[in-house]
Amino acid sequence: MGGSEVSTQLELAAIFAAFVAITTLFSFVSLGAGSLNGESSPGTGAYPVLTAGEPHLAMVGRVTGSSSVPELSGISIDTLAFAVANTGEDGAVDLSRTSVTVMAGDYLEVLRLSGDTTPGPDTWTAALLRDGDGNGDGGTLLPAGEECTVHLRLDRPVPAGEALTVKVRLEGDLPCSITGPVGVPGAGTAASSAPED
Repeated sequence: MGGSEVSTQLELAAIFAAFVAITTLFSFVSLGAGSLNGESSPGTGAYPVLTAGEPHLAMVGRVTGSSSVPELSGISIDTLAFAVANTGEDGAVDLSRTSVTVMAGDYLEVLRLSGDTTPGPDTWTAALLRDGDGNGDGGTLLPAGEECTVHLRLDRPVPAGEALTVKVRLEGDLPCSITGPVGVPGAGTAASSAPED
């Protein structure tokens, strides 16, 4: 009789293990189906996937560069200027919520917004080209269809003519990428490229 009792307990253990395996599998399938439908299950520890929107900023014209040290003019560049336009139709964008990243050779820097009208090392500023009176007002809101000039200053100079990439990104949008050789006024240009993640 002891053998049949052990056999019954083994059968019950096998049935219980099969039940646990099937319910676990069903739970994983349910969670996966919910994720495919864009739903997130509370308490699963999953992070939502956020997709960046189309860029609301686009480059206008050329990028010009210069040196803050007159003796290095034409040899190296630490100051850049270019214009961007608000191409969105949702109204004004807040430029204070914009990040500016510069890459050139082995140089990589994320610049911060300057509180002054003239940028210092590793900062950038934006000057609206016109307001209601046709004058720049120094504000950070860029209305739809309007342009502003971005001035930035690197924390160290880069050689003139070196390949350059500037990414101007509004929070939640794809960046406006500006690529090309670093040039001086009247020389090389940089062109806008397709947005990337």
